[in-house]
Amino acid sequence: MRANAILIILARPSADAPRIFTGIARTYDRAGAVLSLGQDPRWRRALVESIAARPGERVLDVATGTGLVAAELAERYGCEVVGLDQSADMLATAARRDGAIAGLVRGRAEALPFPDAAFDHLTFTYLLRYVDDPAATMRELARVVRSGGRIAALEFGVPPSPPTLALWRLYTRILLPIGGLFVSRKWRDVGAFLGPSIERFYRAHPQSEVERYWRDAGLHDVRSRRMSLGGGIVMSATRGTAASPRAETELGAAFYALRPGGWRDYWTLLHPPYTAWHLSYVLLGAALAPAPDPRMVLGALAAFGLAVGIAAHSFDELRGRPLSTRIPSRVLIALGALGLAGAVALGLLAATIVGPAFLLFVGLGAALVVLYAFEAPLVHSDAGFAFAWGAFPVLATAYAVGAPLLPTIAVALAAALLSLAQRRLSTRVRSIRRRAVSVEGEVVYRDGSRETIDAAALIGAPEAALRVLWVAALALGVGALLSRWM
Repeated sequence: MRANAILIILARPSADAPRIFTGIARTYDRAGAVLSLGQDPRWRRALVESIAARPGERVLDVATGTGLVAAELAERYGCEVVGLDQSADMLATAARRDGAIAGLVRGRAEALPFPDAAFDHLTFTYLLRYVDDPAATMRELARVVRSGGRIAALEFGVPPSPPTLALWRLYTRILLPIGGLFVSRKWRDVGAFLGPSIERFYRAHPQSEVERYWRDAGLHDVRSRRMSLGGGIVMSATRGTAASPRAETELGAAFYALRPGGWRDYWTLLHPPYTAWHLSYVLLGAALAPAPDPRMVLGALAAFGLAVGIAAHSFDELRGRPLSTRIPSRVLIALGALGLAGAVALGLLAATIVGPAFLLFVGLGAALVVLYAFEAPLVHSDAGFAFAWGAFPVLATAYAVGAPLLPTIAVALAAALLSLAQRRLSTRVRSIRRRAVSVEGEVVYRDGSRETIDAAALIGAPEAALRVLWVAALALGVGALLSRWM
């Protein structure tokens, strides 16, 4: 389709839309911003932000009007946007947007002229009040979006609290029609229509029912964000797959896990963020010495990288395949044995330099890996994990570089607490990612807005913290060590 082409689809329009929107296209953008007291552009920006499209993806903007959202989507994400509306008047105005919109289609949301899964994402604005069957329309909208694609919408809302509802009614019943009259007689009619129309819609279709329409259409992670005291509602959700009831919770074994198969399995096996996090404790232990020997630092990094990153993780993957890799068991055993042997060899080499007392650290480190492999409660408890993967790297490295005792104990305690926090954050995330079949629930806020709780929502906050903390721990370790060498 050539840029800004208008494809006309003959279909019976709904009753209200042509009567309301014919004749206001030329002034729609400016008048909408002014009469909403500047809130309409703000709501549309929130709508665009909720899509997070990628360059080159196809997005369908339904009820595109003059193309405000469509043009912003294209500009922000570099995606290909097709706008659909039943008003020829509105589409003619949208067509003037200098090629920002890839194509314009005249048609109805209730009968989209596109095949299934034709678009990566979909947006719509102020639509559901103008269709006869909102639930059926949501199913039709979801039909043209691929699995995993985003759908987002902006609708007017009714403020939930009595004081704000009273102010909203005063504005929509009196001030909005008067303000519209300053633009044109047509805008006065629009202003008089909106308030009663919005209230009638929500009496027939409460917000909780609208959210149910979305879920029944195969959408999950449905979120409703009330804005401007409830005068606007931005909704967003993700298109699921009808074929699999487990699609909602099939989030992958970990946020760093790649698609199973081939070399990707070995990357996943390393647990790169967590391995880097634990190696940062080696750097912190080394930085406790006034002049840490670079040979000892590199040797400690290599030893703990082999012991934790390869040996412990290989043995762990043997028990139940928690990361869903396809690495043969014999290869995992070989990797685990070689990793542990390499770590022990480096420890023995260090003992020839540091002294025989360091052999206690070598033996304890090897024992921790083996106990972890057999899921011994001593290591798999919160306290055991905090000591093995937090405090022990600090203690062993600090001893090897000759760091003073009291600072070593303090930093080892800090590393243990950080590892404990990591375990507390990751335990729920792991159980949902790897074992949950479904997650259902809802949060109801004081302002009346609702947020659907699904697997992605439940693990979102702790996983976001984990993504930040491993980088912070690594940066802290590197910075502390560099302060000794520079």
